Amino acid sequence: MQNPLSSELPSSSENNCPDCLYMKLKAMIVESPKNLWTKLRQESKETEQIELYLTINFNEQWENLPGGRVKFGLRGGELRLKLEVGNIPYEYRGLNDPFEIAVPTDREQKEGNERQRLIEAALAKGEPTIKAIFSFNKKNEQTDKIQFTTYQVTTKGSEENPAWVFEVKTGEPVLKGSLNNALLGTMNVTAKPCHVKAIFEVSKQDVYLTQAEGLWPQDISRNKLAILERTMALWLLKKKLTPYISQVELHYE
Repeated sequence: MQNPLSSELPSSSENNCPDCLYMKLKAMIVESPKNLWTKLRQESKETEQIELYLTINFNEQWENLPGGRVKFGLRGGELRLKLEVGNIPYEYRGLNDPFEIAVPTDREQKEGNERQRLIEAALAKGEPTIKAIFSFNKKNEQTDKIQFTTYQVTTKGSEENPAWVFEVKTGEPVLKGSLNNALLGTMNVTAKPCHVKAIFEVSKQDVYLTQAEGLWPQDISRNKLAILERTMALWLLKKKLTPYISQVELHYE
């Protein structure tokens, strides 16, 4: 949760394939009161802190080519921070655990039989008689099937150059879904001016083609199709996703 005494720093973003990956980083200066003893001794101000909040959206994107087009997405990637005169201690990092982005819900109806047994006791001719009545009533039941799309995020790197690795962990072919203003970490500012650069990088195994139109015949063999798809993915990586797919810069003067 953002501190009520925070103020936001300006930032600039560059998203080369915004339908595939859109990234935004928000920096909030945490204005904490000085310690009373520090004030009395007239010492320098305590270390300033900046909270970094990540907004990121994964999806598929179409790319037009001569004679057709392809749709692609990402199976993973790496978010790297380069901090000048600042650091994020390991205990101040966020996004270290699996998290759920998309929660599709399917509702299915089940029709079951509920057996009801009613026993009536009656007296007939002064003798106790038990009359058992069995009835079957149809009952509609609704069950919600919730499927969580879970992505794994692990962290690595130094305190001055931390990194987060995104990797899809479900049966889905590519990453899909959003994180909105998730706390990425709390940064200690050791001097000014302070500069933060966030870069999202992908490698050849992260780029995945999900659909193609007009580029090759329908009856192509699986082996040739795999080769063409791999060649196309490498071309996309070189032309559209290198040296990075998204970048954000923050300055604190």
